[in-house]
Amino acid sequence: MDNKNFKKEFGQRVRQLRKLANISQEKLAESAGLSTKTISYIENSKNTISFNKLPLIANALGIPVYKLFVFSNFSDSTDIRKELAELLNSATEKELRVISDIAKSVLSLK
Repeated sequence: MDNKNFKKEFGQRVRQLRKLANISQEKLAESAGLSTKTISYIENSKNTISFNKLPLIANALGIPVYKLFVFSNFSDSTDIRKELAELLNSATEKELRVISDIAKSVLSLK
């Protein structure tokens, strides 16, 4: 993976994790002690991130640093199932109910 693709994948991953955490760019920036502009630039691959900012962003997202680098390029349904299991394990009871309702609705469209 070249530098341009890495920046794009990394930015998409930060955005994905931020949305999974259900927080805005502003809230992530505030929690990480960074500017909203910095978060936007990272997510849109307009800026590289310095090494010392990685733990700030990870901590603000409530994840270990390595998860920033686990890009979601699923090779098969097993990978998708693992990702879903991780997401479900971290969900609250209320979120699980919503996810269940959504899943039932989607599956009923077959």
